[in-house]
Amino acid sequence: MSDIIETMKFLVVLFFIVAFCAALYILIIHIKKINWKALGTVAILGVILTAILVVIVYKTSKMPDTWCDHFQNTTSYPPAELKTATDYFLQGNYDYDTGNCKGAVIDYAKSIELNSKYPQAFDNRAFTYMRMGNYKDALTDLDKALALNPNYINALMNRGDIHNYYLVDRKSAIADYEKVIALGGSRGTSVCGHLFLAEHNGWNLGTVFALPSAYFQCM
Repeated sequence: MSDIIETMKFLVVLFFIVAFCAALYILIIHIKKINWKALGTVAILGVILTAILVVIVYKTSKMPDTWCDHFQNTTSYPPAELKTATDYFLQGNYDYDTGNCKGAVIDYAKSIELNSKYPQAFDNRAFTYMRMGNYKDALTDLDKALALNPNYINALMNRGDIHNYYLVDRKSAIADYEKVIALGGSRGTSVCGHLFLAEHNGWNLGTVFALPSAYFQCM
């Protein structure tokens, strides 16, 4: 899934371009006689651009996640040895980075076995499960991570995303996103975009029209 906040920025930019063109056209018709042919051309162009945008957003949202399907190049390295919970956690990170999601899950499980109070291992295994499409087990791990650290921003974001897009419970998603913002986690994340979609029940016509008023919030 592409970054939601980048998609929102694209939509907002398009909105303001269209608004500018409309304002310019209105200014022109005040100076000259109304050109109905030009107006019709602008209207047709607007419909075409909107249709293209809808197709792009829809296709992007439906694209399968292929991260775990094949080898990924990485600049990270595995740990020198596998003894401690941290060693297995780092091995899990390396396996995930290379696209070996099944191996990463096994490594994180070993890390948790050695240290059952390791929220990062629960969160990373949850995110790996998410990339594999296993949202039920991911949610269980995120609940455990947040039981150990209720203010864990990454886990809150991941749990919010599961409730927002997969095991839909947008009330719970909103609660998690709002807590991220309250903890000061809005910068450097796309929490504002995710919260916006959760509050408007995902992508729909009302969501698009609400974009301009929501764009400068939560930044």
